[in-house]
Order: sequence, then structure tokens, then C-alpha cells
Amino acid sequence: MLSKKIKSENNQKGFSIAELLIVCFVVAIIVVLALPQIMSSRRMISFNAAQRQVVSVLREARQEAISQRTAITFRYDDTNKSLILFGGKFGVAGNAQNQVHELSGNGVQLDNIVYGRPSGATTAALGDATNLTNLSTGKIDITFQTDGSIVDASNNPQNKALFFYDAQSPSESAFAVSLLGAGGRAKLWRYSSNVNMYVE
Repeated sequence: MLSKKIKSENNQKGFSIAELLIVCFVVAIIVVLALPQIMSSRRMISFNAAQRQVVSVLREARQEAISQRTAITFRYDDTNKSLILFGGKFGVAGNAQNQVHELSGNGVQLDNIVYGRPSGATTAALGDATNLTNLSTGKIDITFQTDGSIVDASNNPQNKALFFYDAQSPSESAFAVSLLGAGGRAKLWRYSSNVNMYVE
């Protein structure tokens, strides 16, 4: 009877301090090793939202130009990393009616958003033959006509392509959005370092 009681007490002892310290040490190592990957994943999820936002605002600008039957301008402001719509019911540039969308926020830092291609990425045209549209005084203006097209001063279709990446993970985050002037439809491309090209 006494031996049964001793066995029962031994079974209820639990972990020793040494065992708890070892478990805590192992957990700490796992967390330290996994933390950079977790942070990178969170950054990529946030930057993917920025990709969708650029495409969404471009599509909205085109749709508004068609529905309002007036030219609507999409502006990318590289200084503030913002997307701005003006024209028609959105008023002239700088008015309170302008629709403004910030690319930063939700985990994306303003300083990490870079316009252009990451170092080492191909400079070749995208699959639809569009290529990087250069900034002009820190901005890019894309004006959609009432039929949804984008034209130059001579009324000829004008293609555009916007390129972005996150400075913290350039190759993994790089993307482009192209617009063929004749139709003005936005198409998203993501950079693949495996083949060194932007793919749909």
C-alpha cells in the first residue's frame, strides 16, 4: 500500500526547473529563427494589397471617364506615394473633391515603396510590349478619355506601364501594371526572379 502511494506521488511531480528551462530555450530558438520569415510574409501580404489598390484605382478612373463622359486623370505622386483621381466630379487637380488613395499604411512603410525596377531585374518590355513610364517632376498623369482609351496630344493611343517594389524585399515584391492606350484596361504583372521577367 505504501509503495503505491509513493508511486502516485512521483507521477504527480511534473517538470523540473531544468526541463522547463530547456523547453523555453528551444521555443526561443524557434521563434528567433522564424521571426524574419513571419515579418517578410506580413510585409508581402501588405504589399500585395498595394498591388491590388493600384489596379483598382486605375480601373475606377477608366470606368468614371466612361460613365461621366468626361476625361478623368489618374495621377501617381511619388513624393507622397499616393494615387489621385481628378477631372469631372472629382474637380481639377488639388481640389477637395479629388479622390486620394495612399499606398502606404496597413504594414507598408512610405519609405519602402519604390517606383521603378529592382536592381538586377530585366529592363525588357512586358509581355504586351509596354515599358516603364518615367516620372515627370515626381508624378505620372494618365488621362482616360470618354471611351476608356489613353491618347497623346496628337490623339494617338499611348501605352503606359507603372513599376513598383518594396525596398525591404525587392525581387519578391516587384510588380508592374500595364495599360494599352487603345483600350485603357489595366493588367497586373509580377516579377519572377527565377526567369528574370515579369509574368501575368
